[in-house]
Amino acid sequence: MRNSIEVNGLVVSIDNSGCIGTKEHDIVQVPNEVTAYFTARTAILEQLCAGAIPVQLLMANFSGDEVWSEYEQGFKRAFSEMGLEMPPLMGSSETNFQSLQSAVSLTMLGKKQFERNTDRCEFYVIGEPLVGNDVIENPHKIAHLNEVYEGLINGFIQAIWPTGSKGVGAEITRFTGECYTADVNLTDSAGPSCAVMAAVKKEHEETFLHSITAPVRKLIKAKE
Repeated sequence: MRNSIEVNGLVVSIDNSGCIGTKEHDIVQVPNEVTAYFTARTAILEQLCAGAIPVQLLMANFSGDEVWSEYEQGFKRAFSEMGLEMPPLMGSSETNFQSLQSAVSLTMLGKKQFERNTDRCEFYVIGEPLVGNDVIENPHKIAHLNEVYEGLINGFIQAIWPTGSKGVGAEITRFTGECYTADVNLTDSAGPSCAVMAAVKKEHEETFLHSITAPVRKLIKAKE
């Protein structure tokens, strides 16, 4: 697991978005549905990294009760992209005070559905590190949730590892267990897991490469 834990047989993952939305003082101005989509996307990728599929969503909404439905639509969009129904959603909204900036947190509970295995695999980076407005302006450079999910379900991706604010380089050894490098910026923030690492059996590489439309780079073992 990367940033998830297992509690009583359930995998728990979480992601937050702050200062991103439609309020006047938000740093990144986007519809609340878009904020929610990328928040859900990150938490889903953490579930998939652990071999789990979400079964329950819990939202902490600090942006006001009136935007609840907009956030919910963004969550639904992420699951719809994978061809799944959104799990039940419950949570709480801050209604006593009005915040100057948008903020939302989404926790997911998931059940293990498949085993992750990186033995005798080749490693790839899907997508590129992006953050802030670059995420909105470069959708073609983002690892697509549906392609990652389909790869895992169909078995030509053996395991995945999302990357975030610390960059791809900080995650490579955690995922592979060895020292690798790649022809991609290793230190820039990957924002809402715009870049995702994947483990692929050699016999599945051709299928994998033909199924991914985002940029793909192979990890190369670093010279000692």
